[in-house]
Amino acid sequence: MMLKVTSTLLVLLIIVHLCEKSAGNDIFRISIHRAHRPSSNRTNSIVPTKIMANSQKSLSTDTKISLAASSVNENLTNELDIYFIGTISIGTPPQTFLIDFDTGSSDLWVPSSQCQSSCNGFNKYNSAESTTYVANGGNFSIGYGDGSSASGFLSVDVVTINGMAVKNQTFAECTYLVGMTGDINDGILGLAFPSLTSDGEKPFFYNMWSQGLIPQAIFSFYLNPDTNATSGGELIFGGADPSKYTGSITYISVSIEGYWEFPMANVSVGSTSISSSTYAIADTSTTLIVGPTAQVDPLNGAIGATYDSNSQLYTVDCHTRSLSSFPNITFTIGDIVFILTPLQYLWITGDQSTGYICYSVFSPSDSKDSNGNLFWILGDFFLYRYYSVFDIQNNRVGFATSISYDWMPTVDSSLFPT
Repeated sequence: MMLKVTSTLLVLLIIVHLCEKSAGNDIFRISIHRAHRPSSNRTNSIVPTKIMANSQKSLSTDTKISLAASSVNENLTNELDIYFIGTISIGTPPQTFLIDFDTGSSDLWVPSSQCQSSCNGFNKYNSAESTTYVANGGNFSIGYGDGSSASGFLSVDVVTINGMAVKNQTFAECTYLVGMTGDINDGILGLAFPSLTSDGEKPFFYNMWSQGLIPQAIFSFYLNPDTNATSGGELIFGGADPSKYTGSITYISVSIEGYWEFPMANVSVGSTSISSSTYAIADTSTTLIVGPTAQVDPLNGAIGATYDSNSQLYTVDCHTRSLSSFPNITFTIGDIVFILTPLQYLWITGDQSTGYICYSVFSPSDSKDSNGNLFWILGDFFLYRYYSVFDIQNNRVGFATSISYDWMPTVDSSLFPT
């Protein structure tokens, strides 16, 4: 039986509002704000990682961590249904779309006016209404780890964000959508490397850089873990924001130019290493922290977590254990350690009336890169605590301690007895 939350659920939606570009330079600053929407009927995967159509570019299908094949109206995954959404326009005159910014894929796609399946409720691109449209005609297909997919054909037009026009941008007009009913975003704007595109087209950010619209081939994310805050964070095209992190940025070279993948020296539970000389990717569209089964299972065991077959997550006992009994989790990237404390890696759901359940945010999945290497996916629960910088010009990823590192959720007095 599926684990359900009996109360009416509100799904966390992070909406990106486009602000004016910073004075004195060409850095485009995008403020991320939080809002809620009613839960949909869609049964979401906990980890919405990508399964690309081309097997050479794909995550293993084992990355699909689905909660059920049955129809479930509300389940605990809705509370993890996080989007990073902003408004873009395509064409002349502009046609507006809500887009999910995703560092784990590279294509830009929106529904087409020619859509034949499951496109009701979405904004649709109509090439006949754009004077700058250019036909391409190439085929497009992409699938995601929750079983959803989109397919159609490629087109070319101008894509605009906050008055910044990226010309001759190849994107996909989708004529078939599967498993996306109830989604807020119309489409997805991928921010990974060109090798992940469906037809070798130049990704949006690469065009932005090559057309001289930004001073550096860098974009960066600040994600705010405080769900009650007015601002959910910030995305910057063209640089980083020093006011959103402390200390210096630790950079690590990209190992394979597909996902934002890099070597990770070690993962430790307390003082015990559970993984060495592994790989990781940073993915804004994955909520949890995902790793190889042979490494994540011992990690969850070391923090006292047990597998719950209903939710397909690991649960921990927060009612009889003190908070101090949980160890820190340490990721070593380069020669710098990045620490997650217990309240940063435990997800607490429920309330006094329904009862609290504590989940580990570490989920097993044997994803492999194009070289056959298993890798970790550092999703939002990591990125909440560490400001992330994506540097295409130097093929590197950077992390720094976020200004929200010390924010902790309010914990009910019935949990973590002293």
